[in-house]
Amino acid sequence: MTIDYREVAFESAIEHVLLQQGYLKGNPAEFDPYLGLFPTRLINFIKDTQPKAWEALETIYGANVENSFLTSLTRAIKTHPKGLIGLLRDSAKGKYKDHGIPIRLFFLKPDNDLNPDAVANYHKNRLTITRQVKYSTKSNESIDVVIDLNGFPIITMELKNHLTGQSYEDAIEQYKDRDPNEPIFLFNQRSLVHFAVDPDEVHMTTELKKEKTYFLPFNKGYEYGKGNPPHPSGYKTSYLWEEILQKDSLFDVLQNFIELKIEKDKKNKKKDKKQLIFPRFHQLDAVRKIVDDVLANGPGKRYLIQHSAGSGKSNTIAWLSYRLASLADAKGNVIFNTVIVITDRVVLDEQIQDTIRQFDSTPGFVAYIDKDSNQLAEALSKGSKIIVTTLQKFPFVIEKIQSMPEDATYAIIMDEAHSSQTGITARKMKDILSYKNLNQAAEADALEESDEPDIDDQIASILSAYKRKQNLSLFAFTATPKKKTLEMFGQINEEGKPEPFHLYSMRQAIEEGFILDVLKNYVTYETYFKICKAINDDPEVEKKTTMKGIARFVSLHPTNLSQKAEIIIEHFRNFTRHKIGGKAKAMVVTSSRLHAKRYMDAFQEYLKKKNYKDLYVLVAFSGKVHDEELGETKTESEMNGFPESQTKSKFEEDDYKIMIVADKYQTGFDQPLLHTMYVDKKLSGVKAVQTLSRLNRTHPEKHDTFVLDFVNDRETIRKAFQPYYEKTEIDEPTDPNIVYEYKRLLDDLRIYEENEIDEFCKVFFQPKAKQTASDHAKLYKILALPEKRFNYLTEDQRDDAKSMMKKFISQYLFLSQLIEYDEEMKRYFTFIRFLYQKINAGKKKNNNNFSNDLVDLEYYRIQKVAEGAIELEKGASEPLTGGKVAGGKTRKPEYTLLSEIVNQINELYGLDLDDEVVSEQLYQVAESFANMPGMKEQVLNNSYNDFRYPFQNQFIDGIIDSFMEQKKELDHENKQLDKLMEFIASSDEGCKMISEVVGKIVYNMIKNSKK
Repeated sequence: MTIDYREVAFESAIEHVLLQQGYLKGNPAEFDPYLGLFPTRLINFIKDTQPKAWEALETIYGANVENSFLTSLTRAIKTHPKGLIGLLRDSAKGKYKDHGIPIRLFFLKPDNDLNPDAVANYHKNRLTITRQVKYSTKSNESIDVVIDLNGFPIITMELKNHLTGQSYEDAIEQYKDRDPNEPIFLFNQRSLVHFAVDPDEVHMTTELKKEKTYFLPFNKGYEYGKGNPPHPSGYKTSYLWEEILQKDSLFDVLQNFIELKIEKDKKNKKKDKKQLIFPRFHQLDAVRKIVDDVLANGPGKRYLIQHSAGSGKSNTIAWLSYRLASLADAKGNVIFNTVIVITDRVVLDEQIQDTIRQFDSTPGFVAYIDKDSNQLAEALSKGSKIIVTTLQKFPFVIEKIQSMPEDATYAIIMDEAHSSQTGITARKMKDILSYKNLNQAAEADALEESDEPDIDDQIASILSAYKRKQNLSLFAFTATPKKKTLEMFGQINEEGKPEPFHLYSMRQAIEEGFILDVLKNYVTYETYFKICKAINDDPEVEKKTTMKGIARFVSLHPTNLSQKAEIIIEHFRNFTRHKIGGKAKAMVVTSSRLHAKRYMDAFQEYLKKKNYKDLYVLVAFSGKVHDEELGETKTESEMNGFPESQTKSKFEEDDYKIMIVADKYQTGFDQPLLHTMYVDKKLSGVKAVQTLSRLNRTHPEKHDTFVLDFVNDRETIRKAFQPYYEKTEIDEPTDPNIVYEYKRLLDDLRIYEENEIDEFCKVFFQPKAKQTASDHAKLYKILALPEKRFNYLTEDQRDDAKSMMKKFISQYLFLSQLIEYDEEMKRYFTFIRFLYQKINAGKKKNNNNFSNDLVDLEYYRIQKVAEGAIELEKGASEPLTGGKVAGGKTRKPEYTLLSEIVNQINELYGLDLDDEVVSEQLYQVAESFANMPGMKEQVLNNSYNDFRYPFQNQFIDGIIDSFMEQKKELDHENKQLDKLMEFIASSDEGCKMISEVVGKIVYNMIKNSKK
């Protein structure tokens, strides 16, 4: 007798493990499809665990008690603001009542064993696995596995088996075919999560919406990519039933993780978006491992959580903050008095704030610090369990904690480590920049950027100023840690090197579809130029090219901004604007604020010259820019025609397609419709990763991205991404004639005729008004003969034909981002694309991306999925170094006497400051800083380089306060003082010059006094 290799054997294996863990075996006949419940199990649970409550209900409802109770319960679930998960949790706390009688629908898992009654009640919960449940009110269809909690179906599973030729993808299609209005599938009223499972992979969703159903991977990841590692049992997915669905684990998920997220629609309350969040594997894994480590080792450690963009960081931080806030040891002692969430934003991060607010359960449990340090001090003093605040208040947080009682413990969670959008002084003042030429502007902005400390540097310098205490635990979340971050927060591995406590890699995020690979279609201008030149030189391509203007790029080498503006606008109009259903947007990254201003001028001039009225452009830069050559000073708002505060929201509107940026929006800016980036700025290291990653956000209609880089070489970009991905491989420029070569080879096989291509495209491209219900069938009919001829080929010929089709499609999709092929080639591509799909139907694991939406009738119909100029490979890593950041050269600051600095400022900025008067006032400012509380400790515990960054933050407030004090004592010097204050308030670079020299004097004053 042969072994049973059908799905039923897979079901049995899962059931066997769960029964050993304490699950009950269910009878499928006990399910009521109309109620969407196992009513007998639910009623018996209440009778057995709460007999007095049930007797009271019998008194009220009489003989019809069971039906009446179930009707009341169903209504309560439907009307509860947070649906089934909300009602279950409320009932566990005694908050659900029927006619005033508290009914517990399940019992919470206690944090410890100190309360025997709570432990006993918890063990009264009943988890049951039932196979082949006939769920439908309309048919005989069944679900492979249903797991219920005390009669509530909370999990459904469809199992597929490779040995019968199916996979999790077939399970997903099965779920999509099901009616979401069947009671068991009602969103957050019955089943909370649906798993599509095969022996290799698990995918899950919390809401069925027919074809719009979106399944997420629920896999561990393997070798930094998607999937799962091998398992001794043979089932790579055994962690699902052995670990995740284990009773204690599942109750932990129910109590502490599943959450209903409500996204408010400010205009229409009925349009509020509700999403039931079930944790992804890496989120659950990270939070649990951190909690276990804290329980094992106590407070005082530092943790680095390296989670890529697309990891769901906000939810992970929210879950972690709540778990740490309620964490207690086996004796019931609280581990942390307060959890403080620090976000790198001047304005409190709305996403983090809103996510944590969704999890609020008790008034005052969470405090949001969005005003001043007094508000923060009050929250700490009152003992708020969770405090959410900004990086700017971090020094005060540390200082305040230092003064709290020794037995008070704190957990600090630090949000994404990326640079702020503007400079230090720009947070408080507007700057006026004046440069003679673009080179000077680029050098100055690059120097400012290289000097600007990012969050890693700022946190490092702040922490080093204070004694490390065992009562303080630090948890740093970042997608792109620098060497310093790893050294400060990483844990030491067996090789003696620091590494993250938990990792969710960029590669895994890309392979699982949570972000797009921004290097998949990365083209340097050199490559672009070579391909365009090939078109110009090659008679075959030139004859077939309809867009003759592309050849003009051969002579249009981008030596000035007007030429680059023409290239960018024409590329956007011809290629990018058709992307994402015609909604695609682009960003131009420039090397200085003056560059951004000049680019805007060039764009407007070219758009006017060409009379293009369907393309609106925005510019974004901080402060004011003086264009000496044109003798004019401009601000962002003046160039855009509306306030600076509206720039981001305006870019979300359909009309605005391109944003030109200098120092803004290169990091911390999420716009899913951003498809293309034109780079005219030197990038390297983490700055390159952060800038280019603006493109990686997903959108239902977005299947690729595109980068046209005017200044960087591919090796520089490869090195930048290497530490955060794996090994990288660069493709050489492609010959645009390659598609014609593949076409010739396919023509020779004679599996199609010209008239069949024409007939297919005639149906496919006909106007929408003429389309009929029979068109889809016509396409199949036309493809039938070519498919028949294909099947007559030998096996080797069929393999060769499919290989050539695949390569043709891949090369066309890439090259069509760069050049405009003629209509004949576009029609041929359309035919081959669908012929390939037809002959390859059912072979889901063909490792291509061609199945993404390529058809958009409204916007040119063919949407192309590119295969890229830079491929990141698997299996290798590259160590981080403390290298220079992009765009500027690091150099040791020159420290001069105050009078020399004043004279230098006079020469650079055309001022008339009295060097004696101003130097005297600045020296007094330095003395006042030296006497400030805590300044001595900062100096004595740090090198000057570590001291200077936090000092720059303090300098702005301190110098203004000091000047105000001096003005009270001065009369005749007021004009000089006013002039100096005005200069500091208007010049970021000048302010830094003064900050450097004053900081050095303060540092030397304290150091020398110690001697």
